[in-house]
Amino acid sequence: MSDEHHSSKGYHPPMSPYKQYEEINGYVVFWGLFFAALFALAVGYLCLKIGQTVDAFAPVSVLAMGMAVLFHRKNAFPETVHIQAIASAGTNIIGGAMFILPALYILHIEGITFTQMAIPVVLGGVLGVFLSSVFRRYFCEDMDHAYPFPSGRAAAEVLTSNEGSKAHIMVISGLVAMAYDFVLNALGWWQEVISSLTFSWGQALADKYKLAFSLDSDAALLGIGYFTGLRYACIIAAGSFFSWFVCIPVVYYLGGDHLMVVEGQKILLSDAPIQEVFLQYVRHIGIGMLAMSGIIGLLSMSGVIVKVVKRAAADLTSGTTQPSGTLLRTQQDMPMAQIVLGTVLMITLFTIYFHLSLSSSLTQTILACVIIILFSFMLSVVGISSIAFTGNEPVSGMTIFMILVSAVVMSGAGMHGTSGIIAILLMASFLCSTLAVAGNFMSEQKVAYLTGATPKKMQQWQIVSIILSGCISIGVIFLLNHAYGFTGDGALAAPQANAMAAIVKPLMDGGAAPWPLYMAGAFFAVLLWMIKIPPLAFALGTYLPMEINTPVLVGGILSYLVSHSSDDDETNERRLSEGGTVASGFVAGGAIGSLISAVLHIAGIDWFLKDWVSTPGATYLGICAYFALCILLYAIAKRVKKA
Repeated sequence: MSDEHHSSKGYHPPMSPYKQYEEINGYVVFWGLFFAALFALAVGYLCLKIGQTVDAFAPVSVLAMGMAVLFHRKNAFPETVHIQAIASAGTNIIGGAMFILPALYILHIEGITFTQMAIPVVLGGVLGVFLSSVFRRYFCEDMDHAYPFPSGRAAAEVLTSNEGSKAHIMVISGLVAMAYDFVLNALGWWQEVISSLTFSWGQALADKYKLAFSLDSDAALLGIGYFTGLRYACIIAAGSFFSWFVCIPVVYYLGGDHLMVVEGQKILLSDAPIQEVFLQYVRHIGIGMLAMSGIIGLLSMSGVIVKVVKRAAADLTSGTTQPSGTLLRTQQDMPMAQIVLGTVLMITLFTIYFHLSLSSSLTQTILACVIIILFSFMLSVVGISSIAFTGNEPVSGMTIFMILVSAVVMSGAGMHGTSGIIAILLMASFLCSTLAVAGNFMSEQKVAYLTGATPKKMQQWQIVSIILSGCISIGVIFLLNHAYGFTGDGALAAPQANAMAAIVKPLMDGGAAPWPLYMAGAFFAVLLWMIKIPPLAFALGTYLPMEINTPVLVGGILSYLVSHSSDDDETNERRLSEGGTVASGFVAGGAIGSLISAVLHIAGIDWFLKDWVSTPGATYLGICAYFALCILLYAIAKRVKKA
């Protein structure tokens, strides 16, 4: 990208691309790695305890900015940007470990060592950094206006909100969101998930027509929706409504006399809860859509991929890279030759590891290598695009699809039983780590672009932090398995790992996968692409629970109202930016409030009003509180007057 291109776009980040800054020093490395380790421990436990994670960027950014004031740091802004980027690895790598590996203990498989678990997680995480770096320029620079990157923009807003009225608004909105989400999650004064099933009329609607509506009133999700914008928010919501208002009633109508298993008991599908029908049937349609969206995404990006390959080949054959002096500091990535060689090395090392530890034949090793190459590249594109559109990444859904395909292929190659389960789960942990890191780190690289940080330095230290955080995450699994276990009374819930265990065991024991549902999803994805509707955004809505998608729509509607609140375009633009500051405060404050609630939960401090929160009164109060939150965002944005 040329200097002229930057200028034409009005690219003016806080750190000038034409100046040099001290971005990495001992202070940055120490605190970045410290927070990475801390959040790998804390969020890892939280993930296994209640199945939820918290992004590190918001609390780490706030902590780093506070430390900068406390320690009188003169170089505070560049240091804070890189501290939160290094620390982000602590949560980026969580999925590969916590979503997959506890399944080994759930299935009562013993004898797997720390090293055996750590190798695929670390190798997969580092591969994710390389793959994300390959496509950084395309997603973050070339397509700057095409992808909203709501999480990345929110993080950048938080980091740049340390001056004047912007900082004041950020603090106020952040404190409001922190208090709001603390009350929501720790006290239970009002209902978080506003559902029609809470009311008698809603339950009657569900019983008769199999229809239900839900919305998560979390402040952070509202802020993410604001950055997503109305267009993509509508497409995501349309996918969700397709699942819940079309697919679920159709499944009930067509398969009412079918037997399904709910909580270990066989019941008629017609008597099953709507949520179970979504999880066991309709969600698989979303997984098929996601997989086909990945293929479509790869095909649509074929030109970009060809350019990347050509550039890499030129670097490798010449033995040199483009001189850094010809690029702006903000355009400098790790040398493409290093990225390509690193990618090949990670895949080669995992293949060797698989052959020596998990495979019983060369054929199985070759098939495993082909699977991880294909799925790493294809699903990384899906994950990165998902993050770019919505701030969410369907890691578990994509990993489930990989498990299904891998189980079928490897079973055909003679891999069965316990050894097959171990092999598939460790392959899944490698791929899951790759996907989680590739998508989330791309959001961090968007932060680098928006703030003017040097991508190369962020990429190099992300690798270091991934290695540390990956090892710590495995240590957390060993420690918690020893302390609590994952089965029996008092065990940790580990919901994602339980789902993986439930899927992989019957497949490796000769069971079948719901291929018709995957094919139906793939068909819908192709149809959407043919009528010019982004299939990935729609697929995300189809796969994710409705309560996650509807607040994104509310946030998108708010951004539209703010951007059309005046007859003057310049005023609308300023109001939209002001609303973005409030939305960033919601994301940061909401994350911190949720983290505080999680710490109290872990510590055994229970102030939650369990009996009250399930009543219609709590839902009505939740609606009022959520409406007040929306009004606050709109009112603050609307205060901006004409210049």
